[in-house]
Amino acid sequence: MRVPAVVAAALGLLLLLTPPAFAHAGGLTPQNQLSRVVSIEPPLAGVTARMVNHGSQLEVHNGGTTALQVNDLVVQPGETLRFRDERTSQSEWQVPVGTSVVKGVVENFPPPNVWLWLGVLVALSLGGIGLARSRTLLAAGVVVVALAHVVHAVGSTLAVTGGSFVPLFLGASGVGVVCWPLAVVAVVAAVRRKAAAAFVAAVVGAMLVVAGIPDFDSFRFAQLPFAGPAVVDRLLVALTLGGGVALAVGGFLRMREELAR
Repeated sequence: MRVPAVVAAALGLLLLLTPPAFAHAGGLTPQNQLSRVVSIEPPLAGVTARMVNHGSQLEVHNGGTTALQVNDLVVQPGETLRFRDERTSQSEWQVPVGTSVVKGVVENFPPPNVWLWLGVLVALSLGGIGLARSRTLLAAGVVVVALAHVVHAVGSTLAVTGGSFVPLFLGASGVGVVCWPLAVVAVVAAVRRKAAAAFVAAVVGAMLVVAGIPDFDSFRFAQLPFAGPAVVDRLLVALTLGGGVALAVGGFLRMREELAR
């Protein structure tokens, strides 16, 4: 059996064993509405409240000196409570906290221009024709696209409050945990002028497209669960999807050229 066939078989097995990725860590989803806390009335000494996890949970921190009643729970001094409350989905909402109420609103945001981002995806995908010119260009493309996916997964994970980083990161990464090491293999093969560089680069690109598909909603919604500006996350997703297609196309074209020699 040829080496590419062996690698492809191994990749198929790894993909079957790798859990699917969430669009963003913690199962948080992009949206055009976001709930936020306005105030606590009347104010409670040392008590703060905010919406966390992309507006899906209300967090109450008791920095005061006395226990605080929140719904059916008692929050002791120094403790923090995070919980979901359907009332926070209303345009204007109130949630009782002790002898006060947390007041908040749901804000609406205009969605991005999805056609603009589709154009970016197409432009990046066409870059595969240029990447096919040399193994060096393919290697550089692998580094950029794989790094974009890593940064997206990290930023997505950092947007989650109250969870363990590693399991959240792995959940957001999906097949990335397989294709990132392969990206290193592609670069090493290119440096050593091995013909396998084009094949591995094409496989990495295809895998990154699979990894990036759940994030397509980033182009349709205004607010993204990402620890940074939404436009940065959209650029990272565009690089993962469009750049992944470019690597798959470029790697295939490069392989065909090398086999024809």
